[in-house]
Amino acid sequence: MHKILGVFTGVFFMAASINPENVGSTEGTASPDFVEMAAKAFPADGEMDREAGDQLWSQLYKLPEWYFLMTPKSMTRKQPSAQVIDGKGWYLVFTDTEKLQAYAKQNQNVDKKGNAYYMTMTPAMAIEFARKNADGPVFGVRFNEGQKHGWFAPMRNLTIFPNYLKKKGLL
Repeated sequence: MHKILGVFTGVFFMAASINPENVGSTEGTASPDFVEMAAKAFPADGEMDREAGDQLWSQLYKLPEWYFLMTPKSMTRKQPSAQVIDGKGWYLVFTDTEKLQAYAKQNQNVDKKGNAYYMTMTPAMAIEFARKNADGPVFGVRFNEGQKHGWFAPMRNLTIFPNYLKKKGLL
């Protein structure tokens, strides 16, 4: 069970619930399978496959936007909500609206019509958001929470990964 930790200032987009009018079309584009990529990067044996991890992070930063879970309370503040998981504060971010909607429905974080509460940020905006909140009470970001294979990073790491990936020619 997750509980709400709080919300923070400096967010860049207003929130909206998922419906066909505000979800972009992905027709004709092949989106990476982030669940499969996370499974390859972080196998069950506890070791990390650095090359697979680099590909995972590279594809994440190439997405047009990230989907931050919100709550009714954070919607009124127009800011993502943070949740406590395993004793640490986390923002829950999803790579697509289907994963977001599944998590929100399972955790009863939907409006009266069954739509998830969320906001979007481009990767560049998410990096700036992480930079501004790196020393705050939220430890980091958990990606695709509730999926068979998700992954996480401390806030500071979100700000340094892009330069690392650029040096490797992956961004």
